[in-house]
Amino acid sequence: MAKAAETTRVARILDIIWRIDNAPRRWTRKRLAEVFEVSQRSITSDLEIIRHGLRFDLRSDRGSGYYFASVPRLPAVTYSVQEALALILAAQAGRQFGGVPQEELSAAIARLTSVVPPELRSIVERFVSETTGRDDPHRERVLTICGEAISSMRSIDMEYAAASRDGEVLNRTVDPYAIFPYDRSWHVIGYCHLRDDIRIFKVDRIREARVADQTFTVARGFDLAAYLSSGWGIMRGVDSPVEEVVLRFRAPSSRWVSEETWHPTQVLEWESDGSLRFSVTVRVSPELQRWVFGHGSNVDVLQPDHLRDWIRAEAMAVAEQAARDTS
Repeated sequence: MAKAAETTRVARILDIIWRIDNAPRRWTRKRLAEVFEVSQRSITSDLEIIRHGLRFDLRSDRGSGYYFASVPRLPAVTYSVQEALALILAAQAGRQFGGVPQEELSAAIARLTSVVPPELRSIVERFVSETTGRDDPHRERVLTICGEAISSMRSIDMEYAAASRDGEVLNRTVDPYAIFPYDRSWHVIGYCHLRDDIRIFKVDRIREARVADQTFTVARGFDLAAYLSSGWGIMRGVDSPVEEVVLRFRAPSSRWVSEETWHPTQVLEWESDGSLRFSVTVRVSPELQRWVFGHGSNVDVLQPDHLRDWIRAEAMAVAEQAARDTS
């Protein structure tokens, strides 16, 4: 427990440094204590470590928050080979989404590669050179704005093109909670003032964005993992209830499905005939519908009935379209 508490404190101190560096004069002891849900005394102790232990030139003026007189540089960090390889792989995975500054990412990967033993370095360097990301200035700019807003706990004013309604562009004010990658893109999750609800926004659909003056606090009790696990993927069936979905897969789909963790609530049961019974508790979203439909005749929908009805109607529509195309 002591080691876990120490790790938590180190992470908090690094987070405090990052926040102050990204939003000078904004972060007071009171505001930091509220964000990290600790006492102001704990924050004071953390700030003393930053000022005297790490020797960062941390200052504050009366009536404003903390700032650094000079931009701090974090002390050197050493990694084990396993840690370095894990970070290299994670960085390479991030490249596939685009929007991450490639020059900075390449520099970080090069530093990590330098700690790998010589006998492995050539393999890692070849892997890195063969998997390069693509430049995406718009995505990079929007990600930077969103990161700045999250670090300073300020809202974002954006022009957003909805996936529905023929891409209608609406002005929205969003309190951004987190940024995460999904399906080769980046997404922002936060409270939407227009819809008065927590929503997910695809970064590529944000036409314009700026950090607003107004501040926000994360909704009490909000948990990103719990929010995402209520659905399948990130598309929300906001009017759909969370319900049990039961499917029966036959080979080869049964083998493919059994090899992955598709959802935290999934339960897999092999039946005597070699088929796989797959149960999951989620909202039935368009993503789940398409995933089931993609397995074609190798899957039976045991429940719910409305998902089975959708699969049947979609299959008939595809068959009718194919008949028209060949006639």
